[in-house]
Amino acid sequence: AGNSRHWNIGRLSSRENPLVLFTLATQASIGLFLTLFLGQWSPLSALANSPALPLGLLLSLLLVAGGLGMSALHLGKPIRFYRGFNNLRHSPMAREGACAALFMACVGLHFLGVVAVQSWLLALLPVLEPLTGSLNVVASLSGGLATLAAAGTLYYMYRCYRIKARPFWDHWQSASTFVASALHLGGVALGVVGLALAAIDVLDGVTWLAPLSLLMLCGALLESAGLVCHARDMSKAESEGAVSHYVQCSTFGKTYLARNTGWGLTIALLLLAASPLLSSAWLVGIWLLAALLCTVLALTGRALFYVLVVPTTMPGAFFWKNKGFEEHARDIGLADMPQVGVAANGH
Repeated sequence: AGNSRHWNIGRLSSRENPLVLFTLATQASIGLFLTLFLGQWSPLSALANSPALPLGLLLSLLLVAGGLGMSALHLGKPIRFYRGFNNLRHSPMAREGACAALFMACVGLHFLGVVAVQSWLLALLPVLEPLTGSLNVVASLSGGLATLAAAGTLYYMYRCYRIKARPFWDHWQSASTFVASALHLGGVALGVVGLALAAIDVLDGVTWLAPLSLLMLCGALLESAGLVCHARDMSKAESEGAVSHYVQCSTFGKTYLARNTGWGLTIALLLLAASPLLSSAWLVGIWLLAALLCTVLALTGRALFYVLVVPTTMPGAFFWKNKGFEEHARDIGLADMPQVGVAANGH
């Protein structure tokens, strides 16, 4: 009962934190890789064909490796992570893990192929000169396989959450937020690499920030559209999804409003950064603020994604020693019923 709004920032942290990091890191890695690999034929070609390429690929590799490590930490017995691949025939989670592992392997091979034909390495190891043709083929093939594996990873990651028992997740917004995170977080990662190289004069100028901002803008708009439609559908739902939305608007109401307002501000900043009229100093400053907002909002939104979900079937263990439920039962009078098993307030 009631519609008072609260922050409850501390309650955003949950046992699902490893999955928050796994999904965001993997999606950022996918977005970064695809921007570099496919960006060779786009307005971002100046960045994709620069020294940012090997550094960006290395960062992509580290992100997906770290994400998979976080995923293993979420398991009851992380040392037995390999058992997650045992049900590839039926389990989207097993396929998600397999595709992510394949993506990591292909990105690693692509990285080695790209580094092996860099001029500075060929100068150090002239023996590689006759192999440049073969190395380019290896890089192209592994890049193509990594692209397919990236698509598979995102798809099966999405399928893991389209389950009837979790109405709050069982919505196309689960797909839109995953794709959007790949776009804007991948852009953030690539922008950080590019600005670091520009700061030490390895890259000349920051004109590439405008098309990169446009890519991130697409992600921010997709994220916002998904959130609007999800809120509309959950507010009208006759399922536990409506409960999740109510908790979102009350228990986490101020956080929810701040997240939504933040995406509006981010869109405005990225529109400015995509404009060709800004000076370099203003462009960098506005882009950095937008990148910081993207990162904070993505973490907040993904934490909400996990803490808000209410299952359609709750086993008894959910209520046993659950302080949140005990307080709720006392507040609304359920504790007055002996069968609930919660002691009512004695005063």
